[in-house]
Order: sequence, then structure tokens, then C-alpha cells
Amino acid sequence: MKRSDIKRRPLADTTLAGLEPEAAAYREHDGQGLYFRVKPNGGKSWELRYKKPDGKWSWLGLGSYPEVSGAGARQKAAELRADAADGVNPLTAKHARKASALEAANSTFEALAREWIDIRRPGWADSTATRNIGALELHVFPVFGRRLYASILPIEWMEFLQGMERLGIIEQMSRVRRSCKEIYDLARVTGRAVHNPLEGLSRFLQSKPAENYAHVTAKDLPTLLRQSTPTLTPMICASVCAC
Repeated sequence: MKRSDIKRRPLADTTLAGLEPEAAAYREHDGQGLYFRVKPNGGKSWELRYKKPDGKWSWLGLGSYPEVSGAGARQKAAELRADAADGVNPLTAKHARKASALEAANSTFEALAREWIDIRRPGWADSTATRNIGALELHVFPVFGRRLYASILPIEWMEFLQGMERLGIIEQMSRVRRSCKEIYDLARVTGRAVHNPLEGLSRFLQSKPAENYAHVTAKDLPTLLRQSTPTLTPMICASVCAC
């Protein structure tokens, strides 16, 4: 659509998607200093016009469209306007938020686990790599992958592993427990964690599936022995009968 056809502001999603490029780049005001910029090649992005602490006006890019939606751009603009009102340079605040978001992304359990995988994988056979990585991707990442690893409590790991026990996948549970404990050990020895929340959990979890053994009574024992060890039967039967 032509920008002359714009009927309302803030700009509707259909307007953002349909605005056509022109021979020269142009900006359309969305509201409260937020602008939508359209380049001749069709590229679209968001920009905020703001006043710096020295009183001069400047432009700050908020991201390209559609990666940054209208709602997302307005939220960013509101945060930066609040910073400016508090006397903080919006450009400085933007970089600080970006650094904080990057740090948080690198502090998730999955990010730490992927780092551990990269370190350990050269020493694994292909089958071992498949089992270890597969167990993490299937069981752990959907539950804890996006959590900050330092925020996951021992009781959460305990309940999670006990849940695997109840499903009867004891071998998988043991593999997951060992892997996750090593992952936290990596954080600990590299100075990113003080405690390992999986430390000591193995004492309260099963190590192998329970096995039910057949029960043989004293009455049935002679017959069993005759079938298995004929040469020892008379001596053992005499001992059983004496009892």
C-alpha cells in the first residue's frame, strides 16, 4: 500500500506488512517518537527519535521488521523513553539490555550442557554420544533447557529423576543423572557455580531395575537339583532333609 493510504496510528500490522518502497527511504511515525522506516530495496526497520542528555536529538535503531513486530518495537520504545526520563542515555541502556540478555542466554542449562557436550564428545564412541545427547534432548531440555542453571534447585532435580523412575526407565534416569552432574561440575570448576545440585542424589535413587527371583521350596529342591546337577543330588538332598 502507499503511505498516503495510511488511515490510523499506531500503524496496523497490515499496514506494516503492506507499505511499499519508494525511490528514497522514508519514515512513518507510529507514535511517541517511534518511526517505521522503509528503504528503496524494501527493507523495513524501527527507529526511535530521542533527546540525548545534552539536549540534542538523535536516532536509535530498534531492529528490523518483521523480526521486531509492532508490539515489540513499542515495548522497546517505552523502555527507552523511561530511561531517557530518568536521565539515562537510551543508547547506553539498549547496549546494557542486550548484554544482559546475552548473558542470560549463555546461562541456561541447555547452553551449559552443549558446552559440556563439545568438551566430552571427542572422547566418546558414536554410540555413546548418541545415547548421552539423545537422553538430554528427550528428557532434560524440554523441562530445564531454558532455565538458568543456577536457579534449578536440588529438589527439582530429585522430583524430575524420581519421575523417570516411576516410568520404569531406570537406565535412562541413571544416564541423565550422571550427565547432569558432570554438567554442573563443569560450571563449578570453571568458577560459574559454587554447588552442584545433583550432588548426593544417587543415594536416594534406584541404580538398576528391581529383579524378581523364582522361589524354590525345600519340597521342590530335590527335583530341581536332580535336573541340574545329578552327581551332587544325594549329598545335597541329605543335607536338606536333615534340616
